[in-house]
Order: sequence, then structure tokens, then C-alpha cells
Amino acid sequence: MLIKSINSDSNATVLVKGRDSSTLNSAETKLGVEVLGYVYADFDSTYIMMTHKDAEPLTFELIDKASGQTIIYGQSPFYRDTVKQVMMFDGMYGKGRGKFVLYNFKTNKAEYFTAPIDTPCFCCFCWKLMALTDTEVKIQYENLKHEKVQKSYPRK
Repeated sequence: MLIKSINSDSNATVLVKGRDSSTLNSAETKLGVEVLGYVYADFDSTYIMMTHKDAEPLTFELIDKASGQTIIYGQSPFYRDTVKQVMMFDGMYGKGRGKFVLYNFKTNKAEYFTAPIDTPCFCCFCWKLMALTDTEVKIQYENLKHEKVQKSYPRK
């Protein structure tokens, strides 16, 4: 299965499987492609549709290819490893709000970590992943005193 973004007379995202294809989203040509988003990453059973408008943070939906259903919402991804098939981002809704989410695309499972609140940064590009092991996640960020701080989280 292949995802293509098409930008011609009509803006559309097309899902292609074998010789068949079907349009997932379409819009008037007067609207910019940011209304539809773009494919940020494509994995075996899922893909990420990213949207970015003006000063808003990058937001995305992780979508199951087979069903077309959204698995999880997020914003501002700050780590992506296509070899290990993991991504870390800010959660947006429900269980993920105020948390970092480490998503494993091989297992389609998420781990949640509480985001620090001792920072003047409120949205995008606030965090830097310093280490990711089977037992620990370590991030770096700027605290309220504008000092670089590292925080470690144990993994379950």
C-alpha cells in the first residue's frame, strides 16, 4: 500500500493498493494543501497525516491503513527513528494531554510520560530527546531559569 500526495488542479491525498486507488481527502483548489495536510511518515500498517498552519504547532493524526481510522492525535513530533520505527511527540487529547507520547509503529503501542511544567516553553520544539533505551527515556529542555535541564523517565 502506498500513500501519495497529489498537488495538481485538485489537491488530494490518494491511497494506492496494487492497481486500485481511492481518494482519501480532497478540497477546492483555492484552498492550500495545508488544509489537507501531508504524509509525514509511512509505516507498514499506519501512516501519519501532518497539518501545519501559520504559527500553529504541527499537528497530526496516526491513521490505520486498513480501516482508515485515527489511532492517536499528536502535535510537535520531536523525535522520529524510521529504522527502529518509533516516534516521540506531544500528546493532544485525553490520556495524552500534557504528556509526551512514545509510539512504537512495530507494535502499535504508546507509552506516556508526564511533560515538565517548569519551563517557559509552551508548545513546539521545546524538548530534545537525549537518550532512548529499553529501560529509560531522557529529554533535555530549558527550565524557568533558562538553564538546560535533563530529565529521565523509566520505561515500563
